[in-house]
Amino acid sequence: MSARARRYTDPIDIYERHARDYDRDRDRAVREKAWLDRFLALARPRGVVLDLGCGMGEPIARYLREAGFAVIGVDSSPALIEMCRTRFPDGEWIVGDMRELS
Repeated sequence: MSARARRYTDPIDIYERHARDYDRDRDRAVREKAWLDRFLALARPRGVVLDLGCGMGEPIARYLREAGFAVIGVDSSPALIEMCRTRFPDGEWIVGDMRELS
């Protein structure tokens, strides 16, 4: 695939180029709240949650942290991870492609 084609189809490239717009436009409502609450009810209290595709940490990582959990966030976009590091400097934020984890 050419670099030009990848620019318009690769989600990593798209998120990287549009990180600020995504952050500005992403609704901060925790629409996943019911699912997250069910998950957290089964998790070890005050445990660690791995958030793959954490984006800019809003709203899910923030919700998990406010519920008392430590969050390790992984996202392929360095720009989005930098936003996490700025918002949550005590967190662990890793630039990585979840498709390459094994």
